[in-house]
Amino acid sequence: MKRFSILFLSLAMLALVGCGSRSFGTLSVQTEPVETTTITRTVQFVESGRLGPAYNISLTVPTEWVGRFQTRNRGNSLLFEFINDRGRPAPIFSLDALSNAQYWEQIGNLPGDYNSIINTADTYIVYHLPLTPFYSGLSPAQFQSLADSVPSVIQSIRVTRVR
Repeated sequence: MKRFSILFLSLAMLALVGCGSRSFGTLSVQTEPVETTTITRTVQFVESGRLGPAYNISLTVPTEWVGRFQTRNRGNSLLFEFINDRGRPAPIFSLDALSNAQYWEQIGNLPGDYNSIINTADTYIVYHLPLTPFYSGLSPAQFQSLADSVPSVIQSIRVTRVR
C-alpha cells in the first residue's frame, strides 16, 4: 500500500510539472527591465494549445519608471512590475492578448475589470489595473501614485501585427 501511495504521488507530481509555462508551444516567461521610456514587447493569445497572431505593443512610460520597473511577458500577458526597495517585484497593471472567445468569456466573468484597448479581427488587447494594492504589497499611497500614471501609458500604446 505504501509503495502504491508513493508511486501515485510521484505520478501526480510529474503530471503537475508537465503543466508549466512551456505547455503551449514555445512560450516561456521573459522578464526584462524597463531601461528607456519607450518600450516594445510582443504578445499573442493562446487558445486550446493554439497560438494566435503575434502583436508588438509599443508604449511610453514615465521617466520615473525607468530603472524601477520590469516587464514579465508570459506570451499572452504582459505584466508591469515596480521593483520595491527590497528588490521584489510589485505588480501594477497588465496587458493581455485574448482571442474573441476568451474576451467575451472574460468580460462576462469580470465586467469592467478588464478594459479593451484595441481589437482586430482575431485578437483583443486589454488591460487590467487592480482597484486595490492588495497583490502588489505596496502601501495604498505608493500604489496609487504609480496607478495614476497608467491611463497616460495606455493612451500611448501602439499595436502592430508582426505575424
